Amino acid sequence: MNEMSAGDSYKIVESKCYVKIRYTVRIQDGPVLKGGTTPEEMDFVTGFRHVVPGLEQRVLGHSAGEKLSFVVPPEEAFGIRRPELLIEKDRAEFHFPPGFEPYPGMELPIVTGDDNAPDTVMIRQIKEDRIVIDLNHPLAGAPLEYDLEIVEARPARETDVCAEWEQPDNEQPQCGAVQQIVLGGEEPPVH
Repeated sequence: MNEMSAGDSYKIVESKCYVKIRYTVRIQDGPVLKGGTTPEEMDFVTGFRHVVPGLEQRVLGHSAGEKLSFVVPPEEAFGIRRPELLIEKDRAEFHFPPGFEPYPGMELPIVTGDDNAPDTVMIRQIKEDRIVIDLNHPLAGAPLEYDLEIVEARPARETDVCAEWEQPDNEQPQCGAVQQIVLGGEEPPVH
């Protein structure tokens, strides 16, 4: 493992900096979301929206070995709760499998074709022939309290930055995509 020591002076910058943290995050004055019994590790490259903006902003200018504690307000995390995103729909618009009963708190996958739309919605209320769904992110409106240690901070290497992060329309394979290897015969086409 190639971790930098606390004596290293590289400061995290806004763009193309590789950062690894060991952290615990909780809803302020509420439950722990990650790192409850032991802190979790996460890495990201700055400038690519890998983490909530408030987290990224608060590590800028810091170095490996530093420990930080801070609260990220909802506006810099998953946004504020918007009441207009509570929508009531006719139950007939949902296509549940026969015999399936939806319930409040259930998350449903949705497909919209809009990259900024949520992947899931939560059922908030079930009425006789209507269902109230919530398009807000489940953590919208929640201030997030972080306790973290910066484990590593350095300029991002070419291998840390995925090509499609910079050019979303390119034909490069997805980062982390499994490459198929065939022994003998012809190589399969790359998708």
